[in-house]
Amino acid sequence: MRGFGGILANFRSTHVWVLSSRLRRDALSTCSGARCPGGWLQEEVRLRAPPMNEIERALTAHPDVTDAVICAEESADGRPFKVAFAAVAPDRLSAGKSKHLQAETDRRVTQWRRAFDQVYRHGPDSVAPSFVGWTSNFTNKPIPETEMIDWLDCTIERIRSLGARRILEVGCGVGLLVERLAPGCEVYCGTDLSPVAVHRLRAFAQSKAELRHVKFLEREATDSSGLSPQSFDAVVINSVVQYFPGIEYLHRVLEQAVKLVAPGGHIFVGDVRNLELLPVFHREVQSAKAPSGVTPASLERKIMLAIAQDRELVIHPEYFKGIPEFIPQISGAEIQLKRGSSYELTRYRYDAVLRVDPEAASARGKSRDLAPQTEPWIRAGRALATDPMAAAFLQQLGMELSDALRGQFRQETLPAAVIALSQRDFAAIMPAPSIVPDDAANHERVEA
Repeated sequence: MRGFGGILANFRSTHVWVLSSRLRRDALSTCSGARCPGGWLQEEVRLRAPPMNEIERALTAHPDVTDAVICAEESADGRPFKVAFAAVAPDRLSAGKSKHLQAETDRRVTQWRRAFDQVYRHGPDSVAPSFVGWTSNFTNKPIPETEMIDWLDCTIERIRSLGARRILEVGCGVGLLVERLAPGCEVYCGTDLSPVAVHRLRAFAQSKAELRHVKFLEREATDSSGLSPQSFDAVVINSVVQYFPGIEYLHRVLEQAVKLVAPGGHIFVGDVRNLELLPVFHREVQSAKAPSGVTPASLERKIMLAIAQDRELVIHPEYFKGIPEFIPQISGAEIQLKRGSSYELTRYRYDAVLRVDPEAASARGKSRDLAPQTEPWIRAGRALATDPMAAAFLQQLGMELSDALRGQFRQETLPAAVIALSQRDFAAIMPAPSIVPDDAANHERVEA
């Protein structure tokens, strides 16, 4: 599917090169001589791409949009409909994301708070912890309870192996870990941004003698106010980071957490979605959901769109392995594969156990100062995490573009939706348009 859709659409009537009966990306630049970047000697052939229609032209009139294409799609029941795809240039995407960064971060945190409140409020009448809200991406149904219990047992075992007697749990939710871990702890503090979750947990803890020492705080993950330095043996952040606004937010959480952990303690970041496996995950989900008769091209586009539009934080394990270079109080990181019987909860996720040793910070101080400084979530020029904020900006832009079209065109001519994509994703997802030589007499000439 990686074609020229996002590039050729800008060359509605232009000069490109034909190489060995196929188009090559590096040949799009017009060469002054006969030797092209790919090393082939070519004869120039003038090609004609389909002209933009009025809706595509209206979309590209927006300052953030560099290209637009309308595609025909088909619903699961066979009904045809149109979708417009709009490409956003990297600089415009970066500027748009930065402009709305804090407002979008606050909105996203508030959005998750409301979502969790709704899930917890409509859960079981009992205030006891439950698996409410755990839904399979493959079936859109609750994950079987036997798989959830196995997943929880493995997580509890892994955290207990750290030997912590004083635990801070960031994002305690409905209390699945609290119920199992707190009875064996001297100190247990759980924080959550959902007031409904905190209220329910307080009521539950008061009904159990072995949990009455547990303290609950309503706050977001970056707030460590009122907590004493080095007062915990472990900070647990389990199955939470995927809901963070971005990798920068997680990094701030870890910078705060490391101050709260006593020497020799740990930060347990559990149930992290694996960026290495993101394409595999979406391919399997979309394949499982695809109706019979779906074409390979349509399925491939759905997979690539699902990857591009994933709004959760998905992280490469290399980010955690490189953490000691940027948070020197962390002396090392261990990446642990998930264990359990649940295919979905183990195949695409991992746990990261970070060891805290403040003395290691001074030992590495000089060498760290001499090392080239980069962002901790960038390695060899590639991002180590998805960008939920960029995905949110693109979603918002798509809605704005849809609203603008409704004000200019008749309803029956409008696409069902406008999907804004980064320029890179647009080029990858869009099929190449049909193109024909302006002069059929022109033929390709290839020389070594």
